[in-house]
Amino acid sequence: MRPDRTDAALDADRVPIHQSLIRPILFAGVEPPVAIIEGAIVLALLVVVGIHVATLGLAALYLTAVHAAMAAATRGDPQISAVYLRSLGARDQYPPHARLSAGPAPVRPSRPD
Repeated sequence: MRPDRTDAALDADRVPIHQSLIRPILFAGVEPPVAIIEGAIVLALLVVVGIHVATLGLAALYLTAVHAAMAAATRGDPQISAVYLRSLGARDQYPPHARLSAGPAPVRPSRPD
């Protein structure tokens, strides 16, 4: 133990954690699957349509608009696409109560394994 540290500084609640252990993994500010899908769409556009000035402009416009929107959404929640995909399995509206003859609701895991 160094003499300039006190016992209060060695408190177990204040152990420093490196930022790479708690920050999400992002590619160019978006989730990796989103970045891969963006790249695949632009590559498919260039391969299928061909490399022309209009195609390059359309690909640049697509990357600029979609990537900026996804980066803004990712800034708010780094797992926004996973949350959105999980929400697609839920109903838009649930009845306020079940009938007396209704069985128990099916239990699904809250986290995919």
